Amino acid sequence: MPVLANKVCVVNGAASTIGRAVAERFASEGAVVVGVDQVDHSVGDHVVRADLTDEPQVQAMYEEVVRRHGRLDVIYNNMGLMDRGDHSVLDTSLETWRRVHDANLTSIFLSCKHGIPHLLNTQPAGGSVINSASFLAAVGSATAPMAYAAAKAGVVQLTRDLGVHLARSGVRVNAVLFGPIETPDQRAVFDRNPGALEKRLVHWPMGRFGTLEEAAGAITFLASDDSGFITATALPLDGGITEAFTVPE
Repeated sequence: MPVLANKVCVVNGAASTIGRAVAERFASEGAVVVGVDQVDHSVGDHVVRADLTDEPQVQAMYEEVVRRHGRLDVIYNNMGLMDRGDHSVLDTSLETWRRVHDANLTSIFLSCKHGIPHLLNTQPAGGSVINSASFLAAVGSATAPMAYAAAKAGVVQLTRDLGVHLARSGVRVNAVLFGPIETPDQRAVFDRNPGALEKRLVHWPMGRFGTLEEAAGAITFLASDDSGFITATALPLDGGITEAFTVPE
């Protein structure tokens, strides 16, 4: 039987490359997929347009999902923004800091705040929340976009706290620490700086990008009952980057 058969799964940030790949994998595993994004899109069985940083819109979105489908089982928060103005704290504007934190952390706070009560009200109570974070939340980096890294670290801590808080309720909350996944946006980061990719690949233990199939598979595992004893954790999806002091020759 497909591992998400008949489960109602909300994919927030569904119009992105990774969001679309996850939505397609969820659907292939039998889920009813609700795709949510702030831009026009066609992802999912039920398509919703909403600004995930706007509390009334987030609240209304979840109410609409449950009103239409009668239940909610999985929430995948695929929100994220990397801003070109985000560098060191010493030269990042307050406007950039707030914009990055709203997109990466506040959006996930709002989704958890208004989505989890519906998981608890679904019979039987329970479900899975998967939050998108980054390996940058687990390391110090001389070149990190600091607002982004700090926001993703906040996502990890929020995930940890909620996972423990809800552990006996049947609701599991986990995060994914994304490393470099093969997407046009990820490639563009390196294409703006000729030679940057070659320098980075030396320090990636697996020496390659992760694939969309690998990303969608890991998230589907966390969404499914196969991960039923896993909560309050952050799963590295980074090819070993955060664990590597040196890499093989």
